Amino acid sequence: MMKEKIKHIFFDLDNTLWDTDKNSKTTLETMFSEMKVTEKYGLDFSDFYPNYYVRNEKLWDLYRQNLATKQDIISKRFCSTFQEFDINDEELNQYFEENFLKKVVENNDLVENAENALRYLKSNNYNLHIVSNGFIEPTERKVFDTPIHQYVSTVTSGEEINKRKPAREVFELGLQKARALPEESSFVGDDWSADALGSEKIGMFPVFFDYKKEKKYKQNGFPIVEDLLELKNIF
Repeated sequence: MMKEKIKHIFFDLDNTLWDTDKNSKTTLETMFSEMKVTEKYGLDFSDFYPNYYVRNEKLWDLYRQNLATKQDIISKRFCSTFQEFDINDEELNQYFEENFLKKVVENNDLVENAENALRYLKSNNYNLHIVSNGFIEPTERKVFDTPIHQYVSTVTSGEEINKRKPAREVFELGLQKARALPEESSFVGDDWSADALGSEKIGMFPVFFDYKKEKKYKQNGFPIVEDLLELKNIF
């Protein structure tokens, strides 16, 4: 599939356009300080965060496989991490559970060169869209509280139909909203299975964004980029 066939470019949101890792870490560090966790329990954020990060990633992976629910993510990622450090404080757990999603969208750093790439693609008459596995409300805030909203036409969350990429129904919902055909559409995302292989399976042209620069994936006949400005070389 050559670029001249592409009219629509769909993007994943978290860690593709919106810098989830950076914004989450900043938010959690502030909350950690507000609740005086180190003073009360002698736990440093530098010890807490790596354990939290691994657990959160695992829960989201289970969520994509329909093996965990939204509530599982919200209730387990903080509580279980604190329990690893023998901290059983219901008030502390509740504070993180109830406030993290509200506070994280107050830190709205985008991935490096995200806006430059969107601006370039929009100026070249591509129709741009978001399809995310993120929860509906945070997804909308991450788009409409940032410059992203200036460039995209539609925003789709898998939660709308209680499905997650790589489920074809999520891509199909995004295509339906955009009034786009798979063969005239590309998908850019940082998750190899959910984004790249999932979109390829329904006939879209995938571009894998190796956000972490892991270099562990081999090209499957579609491009791999480490910087969103590399999209200029594709489209």
